Amino acid sequence: MNIRQIGKNIKELRKEQNMTQTELSERANISSIHLSHIETGTVSMSLETLINICHALNVTPNDILLGDYLTASIENMVFQERSNRLNYDDKLLLQKIYYYMEERRKK
Repeated sequence: MNIRQIGKNIKELRKEQNMTQTELSERANISSIHLSHIETGTVSMSLETLINICHALNVTPNDILLGDYLTASIENMVFQERSNRLNYDDKLLLQKIYYYMEERRKK
């Protein structure tokens, strides 16, 4: 696992929730300096810290560890996969559902 990417994922999730490093570190029960080092990828974190950050951000470990790997571009998944057997209307519906779920997740 790339600790720099994991740190970027945490930072993005934190910013999506308009949370400062200080707020997240207090909620996750870690120092703000340690959180800063995690976000910049200069240190790795323990499993306990990962779980605490997940709870503080109300996300899953997959959201932090995998980030964008977990949700590939909907256009690639639906429209450009040769093995995809959906008709065009179903693809559009799936795309709308995906975007709706993404917006809902951000709230």
